[in-house]
Amino acid sequence: MKKIILVFLLLSLPTISAADPGIKYSYDEIASDIFWNTLYNDGGWTLYCGYQFHKPNISVDERPLTIEHIYPTRKMFLALNCNSRNQCHVSKNKLFSEMEADLHNLYPIRLDLSNAFYDSEYGEIEGENWRVDGCDYERKNGIIEPRPLARGNIARAIFYMHTTYNLPIEKETLKTLKKWNHDDPPSHQEKIRNSKIELIQGNRNPYIDNPALADKLK
Repeated sequence: MKKIILVFLLLSLPTISAADPGIKYSYDEIASDIFWNTLYNDGGWTLYCGYQFHKPNISVDERPLTIEHIYPTRKMFLALNCNSRNQCHVSKNKLFSEMEADLHNLYPIRLDLSNAFYDSEYGEIEGENWRVDGCDYERKNGIIEPRPLARGNIARAIFYMHTTYNLPIEKETLKTLKKWNHDDPPSHQEKIRNSKIELIQGNRNPYIDNPALADKLK
């Protein structure tokens, strides 16, 4: 009888998704301390250009850095029927606060490239018309093409946000991101970052642990 009751209790427990966010911090807390001093406490490299940094907010060649939302905040608040980021906060939209602070969607970039993705989509551009000296970063007609070593990271961050928060992905963009996911598999550095985020935030990006999951996305 006791075994039957135990089985019933186990079956009654809620199922928690591998991508359940469980966000503990606000974006302001992330940006002012946790991102630079905990997630990147040993330094790292910027996403789009691959500039190395050892101290917060500045690269080794003294260029200022900032934090980029790979799935942009504008698309987040529009998906929640807000007119602006501020309106989502004023309306105390908890889901937006969780999306905005999710470390799996945040990467360091050069400050002069911030907000470039505001009204754009990720994609591929013919030719090599670099927008920044020394950085394989292209932007043309509303399309952004980052360097090859950043493409898989970007794809898996967007897949995660799509799955975790039910955020939309354009059909053509999804097709491109799936290609990037195959062409640029998770690096050792990306896997370490995933584990560090799990320690800070309490969850992993399953598309880094198993990139083949993306093939099932529609």
